[in-house]
Amino acid sequence: MDEPRCDPDELARLVRAGDVAALEQMTRCFGDRLHAVGCRCCGDADRARDAVQDALVAAGEHLGAYRGDGSLEAWLAKMTCNACRRMSRGRKAAPHEPLDGLVTQAPSPAEQAERLELQGRLERALDALSVMDRAILLLADGEGWTGPEIAARLGLGATAVRTRLTRARRRLRARL
Repeated sequence: MDEPRCDPDELARLVRAGDVAALEQMTRCFGDRLHAVGCRCCGDADRARDAVQDALVAAGEHLGAYRGDGSLEAWLAKMTCNACRRMSRGRKAAPHEPLDGLVTQAPSPAEQAERLELQGRLERALDALSVMDRAILLLADGEGWTGPEIAARLGLGATAVRTRLTRARRRLRARL
């Protein structure tokens, strides 16, 4: 099997040109990372696979909608999370699932306030990090990227990424 060409700029150019063959390349290049994003957004590996498939189908249907403002991978990741949200809203009871597993209570006002407070503290703690440390932390913990992937993307050494990630996590923990 041919090795996929994973040049993000070339893939973005093909997508903007409406080249449907770019979909297969995107699947090969980004499939594993999109599945990891889907697992975090959907909370389940099977639903994540469905979400990635839905996102790639949607990408194929809307190739012209990609403007190239951000990375192609980020565009696909957002589509994957959106597919997870749609699946969660439209989720029907499967014959093998009990209904009580699907019923959830809305959070109480106190729980909502607690979540908002935590969200604000997290945002302030992230803002206190340097831009590079914040990027490393979000790529590692938010997107599930590995140290070597982050190093290659940001032009750093793998050791520097590990060190900065450890320090960023420590600073974040201290602020929270």
